[in-house]
Amino acid sequence: MELNPDMPTSVETLSPSAVASRPLRIGIDARTLSGPFTGDRTYWRGLIGGLAKIDSVNRYFIYTREPVAGTPPETGPNFTWRTARTPGNDALWMQFQFPRLLAQDDVDIGHTQYNIPLLTIPCPIVTTIGDITFALFPDQFLPRDRFILNQFIPRSLRKAAGILAVSESTRRDILRRYKHIIAPEKVVTTLLAAHEQFRPIPEAEFTEMQARVCENAGIPRTPYILSVGVLQPRKNLTTLLDAFALVKLGKLAPPHKLFIAGKRGWLNEDLDKQLAAMPTEVAKDILFLGYVPDHELPDLYAGAEMFCYPSTYEGFGLPPLEAMACGCPVLCSETSSLPEVVGDGGILLPSKDSDAWARAIEKLIERPELRPRWGERGVARAAQFSWTNTAQKTLETYIELRRPVTDAS
Repeated sequence: MELNPDMPTSVETLSPSAVASRPLRIGIDARTLSGPFTGDRTYWRGLIGGLAKIDSVNRYFIYTREPVAGTPPETGPNFTWRTARTPGNDALWMQFQFPRLLAQDDVDIGHTQYNIPLLTIPCPIVTTIGDITFALFPDQFLPRDRFILNQFIPRSLRKAAGILAVSESTRRDILRRYKHIIAPEKVVTTLLAAHEQFRPIPEAEFTEMQARVCENAGIPRTPYILSVGVLQPRKNLTTLLDAFALVKLGKLAPPHKLFIAGKRGWLNEDLDKQLAAMPTEVAKDILFLGYVPDHELPDLYAGAEMFCYPSTYEGFGLPPLEAMACGCPVLCSETSSLPEVVGDGGILLPSKDSDAWARAIEKLIERPELRPRWGERGVARAAQFSWTNTAQKTLETYIELRRPVTDAS
């Protein structure tokens, strides 16, 4: 996969014809920065931070409904943050408040995730699509959520001036599913990246890091296997639990625990039944950590002996990329966008083959000399992804799709 290393890294390197007579005024719907929204929050943190690094020329208006949770991305004087509290739900905010804010700030182009305003559109809108799981795997969503997504997303895709797909895999899925309403040139791929906080630790600090993570989990230091993600059907944790049980009950019988980090999502009945039926000697070594704040994730990855991600479908797959950036050996499904992200930096496995997962886990436990090698390969792979590149490709899209300037004054 080409990651376009020759991509310009600042707005000044764009051709003069690409920049209109006055700086762009760009409005971003960044509501997910105000809560624990996992991948969506990570996207806006990375993109806004990347735009701030490459662009001191154009004006940015960052809109939220609540104050930003935690530390906001670092931005310059050309960024204005606005908190617009409104009654009602997010759908009403998108259809009424967001257009009002765009018009109030005389914005040239707006940027959202998934949904766009459908009633009043004061300027061209770009929308980012992380995945279309709801359309490809409808049985993995609650009926109400599936109905809402199928009502609003296709209409948003049709009306959007441009669509940013977070991987080539997602771009292909969008065009296959919605080829009757979307022209191919309307969909641009903008790959994601791991935040700079995810980086390897010196080998001498590994044991101390592992002890600190275990202490926070309320247990003595022990080697652990890690998985991260919202608990929902496509994360395929049932396969990972089966593989972990095979390892724990096999001849190796290692002391490892399985840490699963992520807030509870939906349709987890099968997972709950599987856990209830597991032998006590296996179940006692499975710890669900719940939602883990952004600032605690690097330690969690860095202290793990391996990271397992058996997901059956991902639009991009940030957790394996974050794990690779921390030097943690990655075992990952060979489905959807994941080979595009992991490449040769991790071990790719059939998503539903618990025997294959068990064998791979056992191999990394039995041969500890392999873990640093896979860690190094993962770090090298993760370094090929950059929020600066994501921001540059996004900025090029803004410039191309901006509202025509009728008054050069």
